Amino acid sequence: MNDVDALLNQLCHLMVAFERAIGDAPDGSDGVLNLDMPELAVLVSLDLFGEMRPTTVAEMLGGTTSMATKVLDRLERAGFLSRHMGSIAEDRRAITVEIADRGREAIDVCDQILAGLSIDMLAAMAAVQFRATSAEQQANWDHEIPGEPPPSTGPGLAEFLRFVVEIDKPILSTVGALAPLHPADPRGLLILSELDLRGPIRVGAVPKLVDRSRNAAHRLCDRLIEDGFVTRIQGAVPGDARAVQLDLTDVGRALLRGVVAAISAHLGELRASMISLSIALSGQRQGLGAPTP
Repeated sequence: MNDVDALLNQLCHLMVAFERAIGDAPDGSDGVLNLDMPELAVLVSLDLFGEMRPTTVAEMLGGTTSMATKVLDRLERAGFLSRHMGSIAEDRRAITVEIADRGREAIDVCDQILAGLSIDMLAAMAAVQFRATSAEQQANWDHEIPGEPPPSTGPGLAEFLRFVVEIDKPILSTVGALAPLHPADPRGLLILSELDLRGPIRVGAVPKLVDRSRNAAHRLCDRLIEDGFVTRIQGAVPGDARAVQLDLTDVGRALLRGVVAAISAHLGELRASMISLSIALSGQRQGLGAPTP
């Protein structure tokens, strides 16, 4: 296992754990947040950049207008944002969306959750970013996180979402349009990464691994099998001839190696985001210096 293998595995685990936590976290009104990552990304973007048109939200999410409308409808029903008309001077009929106070409160809860989950992620990032490098590369590490801290989005959460977007790019360039491996949902990649790092796993362990119901987890496994990345094996568990396990195929292992190679090739571009994230999660915001190898 190399450093990037560990980073990808920790990132997938962190995203699954983070999404579970923000979905189940109390919202302060005898309910739960019930947020997912795309919905949180919308709230953070509205918090950082102000009101937006729905078409801008759709572009940010990388999906269709109808998909963005569903996300915005859910957030509006939950009281996290509001819609307005007439706030754009040159187009009084244009509809815009704006974050509500309750949305900012939700962001604050998510920021605290991320801080509690990020220790393993920082360790994996440190293995990649702090290894011995040239003096010229180290000189490029001196920088500041631009701008003032946003009103409710802590720097750790903002940098985490930015890093997820940046690391999604090389992943997406490798997996293409494969639904079970799309970077927006790390569960498919997590299964491949776990099989690569730790060997075959029982089918019954998958629901807990990916934090999904038994049926949803098995549908994901079926898609990975149909695409030729994973295979089922039976009779390989000593003392339990009926046990069914999952294992990587040669195609799945080759694809995962391609993902790791793509991330490795983009480490130079990712490094600034990794450093900003690690420092932001550590609670420091300004006056950044070159890290000590």
